[in-house]
Amino acid sequence: MKVAKGVGEFVGELVGEAILELLGCLLVIGVLFGVGFLVVQGMRVSPAGTVTAGGLFVLFAGYGAVQFVRGPERRSKGRLAAAAAVTFGSLLVLAFLALSCSCWWS
Repeated sequence: MKVAKGVGEFVGELVGEAILELLGCLLVIGVLFGVGFLVVQGMRVSPAGTVTAGGLFVLFAGYGAVQFVRGPERRSKGRLAAAAAVTFGSLLVLAFLALSCSCWWS
């Protein structure tokens, strides 16, 4: 009976992890397509504004990277620095999930 219970827990955990991996992959791909759609629509309406907004976002994420890499004693205090660090961290997580998603290579 213990063996059947152990096998059942293993199968449940395996299925749960597979479903969570699939949902994570779909989230990353959805965000990628959503951002791509917004960029395409923005380029249709105002190319200069879209490029400017993209450049400002890259600068903001770069500022977040600087805050993220600095030690706790050298970090800037304030909401802007915290928001930039959270933005950079979110980009790191999404990039890691996109690279580790096996759906790209299937």
